[in-house]
Amino acid sequence: MEKVKYIKVGQAPKRRRVSLRTWIARLNVWAVAWYAFLMVAGILLYKLGAAYALRERGYYAVGGEGLALLLPVFYYCAAATIRDIVRDVKDRGK
Repeated sequence: MEKVKYIKVGQAPKRRRVSLRTWIARLNVWAVAWYAFLMVAGILLYKLGAAYALRERGYYAVGGEGLALLLPVFYYCAAATIRDIVRDVKDRGK
């Protein structure tokens, strides 16, 4: 039988602080590079979309092209959702 720890309401469990050196050692360089690439791609898509919209409208306004700046957020949400779906499908097979 497993012993259960009880905490008081409103009391968060204490977390050990991770040093900067440990945090950097755990950092996935490829993931950082991928999200940096997505960020640059989003900025470039925004600039292209804004230039195209200016040419079409004849005046400067921010419309749907502003969503290109959220490209890394959209990617993260989609990747997490797909990862969870795959994990659920694998767990059902057990």
